[in-house]
Formats: sequence, structure tokens, C-alpha cells
Amino acid sequence: MQSKEEKCPFCGKGNNCCNTLDKNLGICWCSKESFPQGIFELLPADQVIKVCICKSCLDEYKKHD
Repeated sequence: MQSKEEKCPFCGKGNNCCNTLDKNLGICWCSKESFPQGIFELLPADQVIKVCICKSCLDEYKKHD
């Protein structure tokens, strides 16, 4: 079972974020991405630095931003 940190807060699927795992897997995909500020405004304030958005949801947001 995935922990809360391993799930995207929007779709509930795995976010594939290396930063949420206990293993040193190198630089995560999210470190190379640009996240528009507006996407964080959709999250509850207490989740902003605790959860990772998946690439699919990020890409979808960027299409409509």
C-alpha cells in the first residue's frame, strides 16, 4: 500500500516521486519540472509541502493554465 506522500493529491495514483521514498534513487523527475503557483493553490494549505503532484496531473494542469 502506498503512503499518503506517494500518492498524487489530485488523482490518488502513484506520483513516482523519488523524494518521498526512503531510498536514494537520484534526482527525481519533479526536480526538473516547473510547477505553476496556481496548482499549489488547489491544495489544502497543510498539504503544500507534504505531497507530490504526479506528472500526469501536472501536465493536465499546464494544458489548461
